[in-house]
Amino acid sequence: MNVEWVSRLPGSARVGLYFALQQAIGSRVWRRWRQFQSWTRLSSEQLKREIDLQLAKLLTRAIRESAFYQKLGLRLDSRASATQFLKHFPILTREQIRDRFSELVTDALRSEITSPADVSSQRYDWLVVKTGGTTGTPTSVVHDKSFRDWGRTTRLFAQRLCGFPLGTPFFRLWGSEQDLLQQQEKLDRRVLRNLLGEIPMNAFRAKEAELVQHYETIRNQSGVRHLMAYVDAAVSLATFIEDRNLPKPRLRTVMACAGTVTQEWRQILERVFGAEVFDKYGSRECADIACECSAHHGLHVFSPSVFVEVVDDEGRECAPGQTGRILVTLLHNLSFPMIRYQIGDLGVWAEPAPCACGLAFPRLLNLQGRADDMLVTEDGTRLTSVFIRHFVGVSLNRQLIREWQFEQTGPGAFIFRYIPLQSDGLDDNLKGIESSFRKALGSSAKIEFQAVPEIPGAPTGKTLWIVNHWKRSAKQSPILT
Repeated sequence: MNVEWVSRLPGSARVGLYFALQQAIGSRVWRRWRQFQSWTRLSSEQLKREIDLQLAKLLTRAIRESAFYQKLGLRLDSRASATQFLKHFPILTREQIRDRFSELVTDALRSEITSPADVSSQRYDWLVVKTGGTTGTPTSVVHDKSFRDWGRTTRLFAQRLCGFPLGTPFFRLWGSEQDLLQQQEKLDRRVLRNLLGEIPMNAFRAKEAELVQHYETIRNQSGVRHLMAYVDAAVSLATFIEDRNLPKPRLRTVMACAGTVTQEWRQILERVFGAEVFDKYGSRECADIACECSAHHGLHVFSPSVFVEVVDDEGRECAPGQTGRILVTLLHNLSFPMIRYQIGDLGVWAEPAPCACGLAFPRLLNLQGRADDMLVTEDGTRLTSVFIRHFVGVSLNRQLIREWQFEQTGPGAFIFRYIPLQSDGLDDNLKGIESSFRKALGSSAKIEFQAVPEIPGAPTGKTLWIVNHWKRSAKQSPILT
């Protein structure tokens, strides 16, 4: 059935139909959307009180009804704030979720959910969600009905922050398993996509033919001025356009997701598309977590839905400006409490000053990439992968190399894979890159350079720019950024 006509309805009509469709399937996203908007008007002190109330509800439910948390023997002291009580909870790891999945489920759903293979009998109820598996074995978590609604709400709010609220058409350069496997997209998903105004482009395909197709899609619909994309896919497309001196399509905004938005990547997106770039942070298991606003002084944490901590290797709270591990607590996932979940990313708090946009939500100054992407030098110092992107972005002549990947395979052992575009000057370019790497990784580092026809991807199909297959223990030297 052809449902493309839905996308041609006026924006206001599509907004109304979107909420009506959600209501029909059992979602209460309209109610959550109104709640979220009420939080945006809170002062800093009011926000703290609301967060504390929601945290208290979550923690009380967890220690009463989740076997995993019951075993801790914790009791909420009515005289203490829930924010302080939270610190008595241990950090939750992926390994614990995989090993003790059924124990995390609370009493209300324990008879229905006994393993990650279970499926709800209701059309819109709880859902088992798997991570992408880019750090190893995929991890399965449960999103209950309430949290699914909040996940939809945070996506809507992120779009509004980035300048294309619900009803505004936008390009979506995202992973499409159906397209990759040449499968028909389900009818309800096609209707929803057209209501949302999505113009899909598959980020799992990044060969020249697909990049040409993405370029033509944007060029042929000049009235659409917004792009939501995996940041690496958007950069690959921008690089392709620039390398071939193609006329640059003009966009108003780029929402960059699912990766670290480095300064070099931000600049190329701004340069090629003439767009304002917004960094959005989230994950499959936690939904949207934070997003930049028009002030571009950090990413606002979505306080109505999540509570975020940044801690050092000992679990102590990091001060603003100090890099640490990000812990996420999902405030509304009461049926599968994820409390102080170590998501695997590194981040830095911004100073707690008022934001020009007026939001009181706390801000992450920046994200340093995944902790699993950390590279280890010969003296044991850990380096964030940002420095590799910096060296390659600054040193690399894009007329010589199209794509690349850097992998650590052992102590002091690395592989730099690259797809060459031409041979003239390539050797000198690679020597310059190698020299830059050695300055950071140590003079004894063994760096193997491999010219390849294609960069290997993750199990999900996404391109991984930095890979670390050699893991050290948690007790390592400090992080350098």
